[in-house]
Amino acid sequence: MTAVRLHLFDEPGEELARALKPPWPRWMRRLYELEESSNEAIDTGHAEVTASAATSAVSEALRHRLDLVAFVAAVLEGLGWEIELRGNDLVATARMTPYEARRVLEDEGVAGPMCAVCDMDEAGWPRMWYGGDA
Repeated sequence: MTAVRLHLFDEPGEELARALKPPWPRWMRRLYELEESSNEAIDTGHAEVTASAATSAVSEALRHRLDLVAFVAAVLEGLGWEIELRGNDLVATARMTPYEARRVLEDEGVAGPMCAVCDMDEAGWPRMWYGGDA
């Protein structure tokens, strides 16, 4: 049995804390710079953003991440994988070896998008848990 863990989100406070203080991803910095032009409480040069701006940024990040997880989950389900919720993650399992699973995921074109939402192995590919390791 091979499993892949798809990460949905962290605790809300952790998500928001990352949005409040740099380093910010490039897209988030640009979002804050745009809001800075109309909100004097935001000063990206001094790493100052409002709670509302950070909440808006988290909303965008979660929307994108959950859209990607939904896409990946739909492809996996279409391939016969079983998916269940475990904490803040979805765990997808299939009756095949990790080698077979990786080949199938690459052939279906979903391995690349999965890299943004799942555990990664040392080679930078979706981590395949085998047996009861997941």
